[in-house]
Amino acid sequence: MEEEQKRVVQVNIRLTAAENKKVEAYAQSAGLSPANWIRQKVFTGRFPPVKNSPIEAAVYRELHKIGVNLNQAVKQVNSFRAREIPQQILDDLLTIQQEIIKRLLL
Repeated sequence: MEEEQKRVVQVNIRLTAAENKKVEAYAQSAGLSPANWIRQKVFTGRFPPVKNSPIEAAVYRELHKIGVNLNQAVKQVNSFRAREIPQQILDDLLTIQQEIIKRLLL
C-alpha cells in the first residue's frame, strides 16, 4: 500500500449506548465494520447499501415455499380434483405463517 493510502490519523468520537447500538446494527446490515460504515457514510453522504442477511434470505425462501404450496392447493380446488384443501395443510401453513410473522416483528 502506498504511503498516502495508509490510514494513520485516528479520530475518536463518543456515542451513547443507543447510538453505538444503532451504528453496529447499520454496519452489520451492510456487512461492514462500524468504522468502515461510518467512513462510507461520512465521505459519500449516503447510507451504505444494506445486504440481505442469511435470516432474511431464509425467511424469503420459506415464504416462497408457502406460496408455492398454497398455489398448488388452490389449483387443485379450482380444477375440482379436490373438494377442499385438507385442514391439516391449512393448519400447517397457518402455523408457519405465524412463526415467520413473529420473527419478522422481532
